[in-house]
Amino acid sequence: MADEDFDKSEAASPYKLQRAREQGQVPKSTEVVAAVVLVTAIAMLHAKGTDGILREFRFDLTVLQRAARAEDGVELVALTGAMLGHLLVVLLPFLITIVLAAIAGNLLQTGPLFAPKALKPDWSRLNPAKGLRQLLSIRTLFQAGRSCIKLILLALVVWYALKAMLPQFQHLAALSPRRYIETMVADIGDVGFRVGAILILIAAVDWLFMRRQFATRMRMSKREVKDEHKQREGDPRIRARQREIRQQMSKRSALIGKAGGADVIIANPTHLAVALEYQHGKMESPRVIAKGAGAVALAIRRVGRDHGVPIVENRSLARALFRQLDIGHHVPPSLYVDVAKIMVWVLAMKRSRHVVAAPSAEGVVS
Repeated sequence: MADEDFDKSEAASPYKLQRAREQGQVPKSTEVVAAVVLVTAIAMLHAKGTDGILREFRFDLTVLQRAARAEDGVELVALTGAMLGHLLVVLLPFLITIVLAAIAGNLLQTGPLFAPKALKPDWSRLNPAKGLRQLLSIRTLFQAGRSCIKLILLALVVWYALKAMLPQFQHLAALSPRRYIETMVADIGDVGFRVGAILILIAAVDWLFMRRQFATRMRMSKREVKDEHKQREGDPRIRARQREIRQQMSKRSALIGKAGGADVIIANPTHLAVALEYQHGKMESPRVIAKGAGAVALAIRRVGRDHGVPIVENRSLARALFRQLDIGHHVPPSLYVDVAKIMVWVLAMKRSRHVVAAPSAEGVVS
């Protein structure tokens, strides 16, 4: 039993994964988001290019010239407003794109996910002892080592990129301002895309690692699989009993429904009800098409009343029919006389289209 509890050798079931997803537990790597955001930012800055930077320089020059000629505070306030408006126009598309890139980085990993349970405050995180244990845990040390490796890789990429650019740095002073800016934009873009490429590689490895770690953490023992199956499907004996009850209820409902096509219902006022059908010339004697006791008897009476079936209350005959006959059986010769009197009255009533007193019946409810 203990081995079943602790040997998590089974892959997580779809039900467990769905419950974990509802709680916000999904495999996700922050490196993927960082890589997508950085590459997007570098691409936007590179797309802005030399012309964009020169436009910013010209705007800055204009602002400085107007500030030098300003004679009162009103003009300075207007100039400040113009600067803020220009800053908003420049930065807003950039910031919106960065936010969209971060959202896309998450959606690429988890798909659309809304988990309100993950928003509930977890006060256990405020426990200093628990925080200290997490700080000194193997997981934290592993993450620190991973961050160091990432930093070393990025430093090597930047170092080799700058080393390749060293020869051209000696000639920057001889370039025109526009050419100088073009060279710097190209160099920064080259370094940025190199860093982005290594970040994408790191993100891919980290994402695969996080998925594997999540799958390992979600693994289940054989006992957990059995318990989940019982919880979702229920005990087999209970399911069989429920299935049997549903079948009985279905048959009972079908039999009760047949009472609407009966020629007469013989009842023991509230406890028993037997519905009889008789086709003159085709049957030797009436046939039982529905019978029941208690609630079923009341249901048969109700269906018969809704369909205009005569209901005859005869205690002794109802008991005899209910005890001696099953569904589909015909009335035996021993009960011919009592049943025949009622059937003659029923047939006469159908012909005359009005109700008359039933012979030898203790009471009639039509």
